[in-house]
Amino acid sequence: MDDEQKKPELKALCMRCRDANNKPTMQTMTDIQVEEKEGKGGSKRYSAKGKCAKCGGNMFKFLSKELADELRA
Repeated sequence: MDDEQKKPELKALCMRCRDANNKPTMQTMTDIQVEEKEGKGGSKRYSAKGKCAKCGGNMFKFLSKELADELRA
């Protein structure tokens, strides 16, 4: 399994993990699921859903088409 390509690490804002100023912090997303939905004007929107590696909370992030394709591979 050493030949297996690793997926790129994805960071997003976690609403549970807060800093001293009570602002959301950037955390690593695990269990990433890439979704494709219809956007305005018939275009496609790509997003990732996953869990925070630190606290286990739900995370969401919009993606570019290139990054979505990279995460699916």
